[in-house]
Amino acid sequence: VCVQTTMREANDRGYECILADDATASYFPEFKAATIAMIKAQGGIVGWVAEVDAISSALKAAYANP
Repeated sequence: VCVQTTMREANDRGYECILADDATASYFPEFKAATIAMIKAQGGIVGWVAEVDAISSALKAAYANP
């Protein structure tokens, strides 16, 4: 709930958001799965989901070739 709410609030304030799937957890794994599924299903309206390595590689590439 906290991650999803934070992403929605940030999006409402004009931020582009990405959720690092492998850097989040929940005491109920099905809650995390539901949050990931909802964010993915919304097609980037609230944000995107990716693994930490993919995010890191994209940032390195972006800053290596400004």
